[in-house]
Amino acid sequence: MKIFDIIKQQLQIFDVVSEQVTLKRAGTYFKGCCPFHHEKTASFTVSPDKGIFYCFGCHQGGDVISFTAKIEQCNQLEAAKLLAERYQLDIPQDAQATLHTGNIDQKRSYYAICALVAEWCQQELKKAPAVQRYLIERGIDRQCIDYFFLGYFPVGQRAITSLLSFMGKHNLLADDLIEAQIISKGRTALYSPFEDRIIFPIKNHLGHHCGFGGRVFKKNDSRAKYYNSRENAFFNKGALLYGFDLAKEHMQKEGSLFLVEGYTDCIAMVQHGYKNTVATLGTACTIDHLRQIARYIDHVTVLYDGDAAGQQAILRLTELCWQVDLDIKIIPLPKGEDPASWLTKKDTDMPHMIRNAQDVFCFFINQVSTDFNQKPLNQKLQTARRIIDTIGRLDEPLKQDILLQHAAQALGIPYDSLKQEMLRSQTPAMPRDPEPSPEEQTAENEPPEAVSELPKLEKKLFCGIINNTAFIGHRFIDNIVRCLPAPYADILNKWIPLASQQPEHAFRLLFEQLNEYEKNLVGSILVIDNEPISAEEFDQLVYQLQKKHWKRVVHDIKIRLENAKKTNNSEQMQRLLHDFSLLKNRIVQLNKSPVSKEDA
Repeated sequence: MKIFDIIKQQLQIFDVVSEQVTLKRAGTYFKGCCPFHHEKTASFTVSPDKGIFYCFGCHQGGDVISFTAKIEQCNQLEAAKLLAERYQLDIPQDAQATLHTGNIDQKRSYYAICALVAEWCQQELKKAPAVQRYLIERGIDRQCIDYFFLGYFPVGQRAITSLLSFMGKHNLLADDLIEAQIISKGRTALYSPFEDRIIFPIKNHLGHHCGFGGRVFKKNDSRAKYYNSRENAFFNKGALLYGFDLAKEHMQKEGSLFLVEGYTDCIAMVQHGYKNTVATLGTACTIDHLRQIARYIDHVTVLYDGDAAGQQAILRLTELCWQVDLDIKIIPLPKGEDPASWLTKKDTDMPHMIRNAQDVFCFFINQVSTDFNQKPLNQKLQTARRIIDTIGRLDEPLKQDILLQHAAQALGIPYDSLKQEMLRSQTPAMPRDPEPSPEEQTAENEPPEAVSELPKLEKKLFCGIINNTAFIGHRFIDNIVRCLPAPYADILNKWIPLASQQPEHAFRLLFEQLNEYEKNLVGSILVIDNEPISAEEFDQLVYQLQKKHWKRVVHDIKIRLENAKKTNNSEQMQRLLHDFSLLKNRIVQLNKSPVSKEDA
C-alpha cells in the first residue's frame, strides 16, 4: 500500500482543514473562506465523505495531502511526512523509508531543537526566584507563566555548559545549536544573545516551537529591551503571531480576535480573560498576518500602545486591511498606556471600550484629519488624497459612500467634491493575487471550465456512479461512459475497475490516479453534488441520457455487433440485440414524456 493511502486511511480531511479554516456545515459538505486566495463570500468547500476539498473561487482542489502541501508550500511527500508526524500516525516499517526527505528532516530537526531549548529555559526559570519575582511584580501570574511556557536563559559559561549537557542527552551538539542560532561562537568561548533574558518561546500556528523572544529585566541592563530569533527558513516574523496556536480554539469559539503589539500585552490580555488574543513579534502587522487571521474569523479588535508609534502602526494597518475580508475595530488607549498597563489600572473599563471600539477606517479618517484646517494647502491636498486613496481601494460602493460622508464632515469638504476626486483618480483595481500568464498555465493546471458546460443530466449520472459503486454493474454502463465528454469518460474508465475490485477504498485509489486537472474536475462536482440517488431514479436517468444521445448509442451498438460477428461471439450478439430491443422500447415510452430543457 502506498504511503499516501496509509495516511489518508488514518486522517479525516475535516480535522486537518478545520485547523486552518473555520468551516460551517452546508448540507452534506462544509464551507469556509479559502486559505489560498482572498475572498469575501465563502467558496471553499470540504466533503468529509469523499475526503476532498475544492474552492470555486480559485479552482484549487485535492485531498488532505494536497491541502497540506499547498498550505505548507511543500511537495506532497513532504506534506505526507508532516501529517504523519503531526498526528502521530501509525506508519508500517516498510513504508517509513519513503518519508525521509531532506528539507522536511531539516525542519523537523529545527523544531525539535527549539522545543528542547524552550524546555531547558523553563527549567532554568524555576531555579531563578529573582526572575520569577520580577514576572509576578509585572502582573504575570504563575498560571500564565506555565500557559505561555515562559523561561529564562542564565548568563555565563555555566549556563552554556548546562544547555549543552541537556541537549547532549538528546544527541544534539553545539554545532546544532549554532546552526539554529541559539548560541554563537565568540573569540574565546561560546555565548548566546539570549543570555540573562526572560524567554518567550514562539510557536507557529500549528504549535511547533520555531523561535524565541528574549527580554531584559534588570534596570542596569543597557542592551536592547527585546531580542528575537534571527529570521530563517522556518522563522519569519512577518508571518508569525505570538500566541496564535493557543488562541485558535478561543477565537473560533468567540468569532473574534484581539490583536496587540507585544508579548507582555498578549499575556496580560489572556490573564484578564481575553484568551482570543495574539501579538505581532515586535514588527508592524503585515498582510500575511491579516490573511492568516482571516482564515479563521471575521472580526478583529486592535489594541496598540497609545503613543505616536502605536497610532502610526494603526494607520499603516488601515492601508493594508482593504486586501482582506475582516471587520477591524480599534480601541484607542490613552497616551503612555499599553494594554498591559491599562488592564492593571482599568480592567473593569475594558468591556465598555470593546463595545465602543471604532471602525478602523473611521479611526483612520479621524487621525489623519486632525488639525486639518491649520495645515497649509499642499498638506491639505496630501491629507485629502491619502484618505480618498484608502477609501477608493474598498470594493463595496456603499461602504465607500459612508466613509466619504464621514471624511467630508472631518475635513469640511463637500461630499460631492471628494466623490468626484475619488472617481477621477481611481484606476482599475489590481487583482488580489496575480494571475498566471497564459504561457505559465499548463493544461493540467487549468481551471475546470468544462464543469459549467456539463448538462445537469450528465452531471447527475456522473455523480451517481461515483457515489454508488453498485451502479457500475448497470447493463448500460458502457453506453453511459461513451455519452459523456472526454474528461468525465476518462475518469469513469479509471473508476469502474477500482470500484469493482476494492469498493471500500475505490475513491481514495481513484484520486491517486488522477492528474491535477482531473482532481479539480472531480472535486468541483462531488464536493457539493454528493447526495445519493435511488436505483429507480438512476435507471430513469440512464434511459434519458441514451434518448438524448440516441444516434451515438445506435452507432456504437452497430460497431459492437459487427465486432461480435467477426469473432463469431454469438452470445455477445444475442446480449447486444436484447439490450438494444429493451432500450428501444424504453425510449419509445420516454418519447411520451420528453426530456426537460433543464436536463438537456
